[in-house]
Amino acid sequence: MHRLPWKWAWLPLLLLITAKLEQVGGKRYLDWARTDSQLTRLPFFGGGVGHLLRYLHPLSMSPPSERGKISELRSELDANYVSYRGAQLWKLNFNATRGSSMEEREEDDEAPEERQVLASPDAQFNEVVALFGSEVWNINQDGIDILIEQRNVADARKFMDKVGYSYNIMIDDIESAIDESYVEVPAVEHPLDSVRNNSLPWMEVPGSTMNWRRYHDQADIKQFLQTLLETYSENVELIQIGVTRNKRPLEVIRVSNGNPDNWAVFVDAGLQARDWLSPAALTYAISKLIYLWGRPKGKAKGEGQRQSRAEKAMRRIDWYFLPLANPDGYQYSRHTDRLWTKNRGYDSVSGCYGVNLDRNFDYGWDGTGSTSNPCKNLYRGAHSFSEPESRAVRSFLSGMREYLGGYVSLGGYGQTITYPWGDADYVTENQRDLKQTARRAVLALRRLNQAEYSSGTSYRQKLARPGNSADWVQDRIGPQLVFNMFLKDQGRYGYLLPPHYIVESGEEVFEFLRTIAQQL
Repeated sequence: MHRLPWKWAWLPLLLLITAKLEQVGGKRYLDWARTDSQLTRLPFFGGGVGHLLRYLHPLSMSPPSERGKISELRSELDANYVSYRGAQLWKLNFNATRGSSMEEREEDDEAPEERQVLASPDAQFNEVVALFGSEVWNINQDGIDILIEQRNVADARKFMDKVGYSYNIMIDDIESAIDESYVEVPAVEHPLDSVRNNSLPWMEVPGSTMNWRRYHDQADIKQFLQTLLETYSENVELIQIGVTRNKRPLEVIRVSNGNPDNWAVFVDAGLQARDWLSPAALTYAISKLIYLWGRPKGKAKGEGQRQSRAEKAMRRIDWYFLPLANPDGYQYSRHTDRLWTKNRGYDSVSGCYGVNLDRNFDYGWDGTGSTSNPCKNLYRGAHSFSEPESRAVRSFLSGMREYLGGYVSLGGYGQTITYPWGDADYVTENQRDLKQTARRAVLALRRLNQAEYSSGTSYRQKLARPGNSADWVQDRIGPQLVFNMFLKDQGRYGYLLPPHYIVESGEEVFEFLRTIAQQL
């Protein structure tokens, strides 16, 4: 029996996948990464099954009624695949007040009499969270977004009918929403994708597979950064600031005119693995920034002098972007557990994986709203900076102390711009600048596309997180501006925002960065 050469070892798997896809609705839904009418270059599938699968786009071609079968295919390809079939996202409709963090609920497995009471206008809302909610996703102006597992849905409905309080089912089947997050939006259907008339020319990056009509995996993002380096080597530099536990590089892309007097701004995205939107939106903003940077100076086409002045301000900044701050967790969320939020560190005592990176910085570490249980989503780590990702950011930013003018951490979701502090209602020395810049950004986003963002301290916006990166940067590095920007939406989709919103969110990120540049 002859063995196939190693580079063809994936061929039998490809044939198996093809056969499976032919079973979906009795049709072939195999599509080799077609963009419009042209076939893109097929890359080497060195990334394994997951790398191969992203070039098979049955979701973008199959009717909605057939898409449930695609999640079955994913589960067949990964024995550890986590299904959320029948789980729901609820919004409990009341204006929450802040006591201990609502996120703390998911860490509490004690008996009912030992549970901490969460502050709210009505304790019975806390009870439904404690009894039926597997995780609190967010607290916003409308209420509390909670994930209800399938086994608890019926009992939760009975409870809410009994107490007579208001709630909305935002997503009636989480697994179906997960399927939708893998769809590639056809160019003709995209609300802002008008590349053909050259209104968004930065969406075409020759040599890159990035198109911002779908969520791309880590290999695509890495290749996108490499393409920018090769194409714009005069202004672009790639810096590896560390590696993850799974040996994936943590790559920062620097965009600069080389002026030693420039202020620096550091922007990261994707600390939470299930947050696919912020890496997508940031890479879009990077592409737009670099395209406009290289354009001849002068008045911007179709826009006024305001943009010209703003772009000039952006060129006086040394931009440092970390588009994927948690690549291990991100890839795991793409292939195995879509709602995974931690990194992939392993705890040998419990046998559980992952540390929540936005709880691992040492300012406020070990506070309320995190847990010492390695099996929980809010696990803070054995000690502060226990993880290679947070240590890499710490080391890199510490070396920028003298010239770091701003820090921004992008994440999902909530449509709010926050600044320190998150642990209590304190005032920072630079709060006037923070408040003013945030308000200007809110107005700019409203002008851009009628996006309604709120602003304020993390504490007052009910987004306090002990051990978060922004509070640590404010405390230890002390730049002029420190922000978290929580992107779309306000709870309709939560972490499962369809890819239709990527470009719109990327424009919002770019507008926020432009506001920061003008302020500096």
